[in-house]
Amino acid sequence: QSHAGLLNLCIVVLIAVNSRLIIENLMKYGLLIRAGFWFSARSLGDWPLLMCCLTLPIFPLAALMTEKWAQRKLIRDHVSILLHIIITTTVLIYPVVVILKCESAVLSGFVLMFIASITWLKLVSFAHTNYDIRVLSQSIEKGATHGSSIDEENIKGPTINSVVYFMLAPTLCYQPSYPRTAFIRKGWVTRQLLKCVVFTGLMGFIIEQVSLLRDP
Repeated sequence: QSHAGLLNLCIVVLIAVNSRLIIENLMKYGLLIRAGFWFSARSLGDWPLLMCCLTLPIFPLAALMTEKWAQRKLIRDHVSILLHIIITTTVLIYPVVVILKCESAVLSGFVLMFIASITWLKLVSFAHTNYDIRVLSQSIEKGATHGSSIDEENIKGPTINSVVYFMLAPTLCYQPSYPRTAFIRKGWVTRQLLKCVVFTGLMGFIIEQVSLLRDP
């Protein structure tokens, strides 16, 4: 499906809401862009944030282990739900604590929270989908779904390969299996990356020019 309409709507809303403020601000204060706000020499020394980012894969592995235990009935459903809540909450709190402790540059903190937020959304979907799969599997075992057609490919438990693919794939909705194209559409991937860079820069410009007003 094409999301061009939604993208155009976001652009219109973004420009319509902020255009007047940006023009007035430019006329009054001039250009207020500071390179040091987003990136500075201190950004290269944000090793704690880099280490925090590199340790984020621990949380998907913890979620996978939780599902494995629940699938083997080593823990009850309410225990697995509690563990997923702890995992998803920690994946957001952990980077925030590191950022506040290190007083990092905005760009480094933004990238870390961006990755952590995506990880959180993926883990929430992972927990919900696997809970539904377990419920459906239990119904099949009890014979409650007799006569209904169920694709076994869609009710299999998670594996390390499926979790790794899900965490790297550009989707926030977990499925046991995904339809794939015969090859990677490099042009489409390049366009999406370009859009990400352009709109991130536009948001940064709005933050610098409007939200962080200061005397000239």
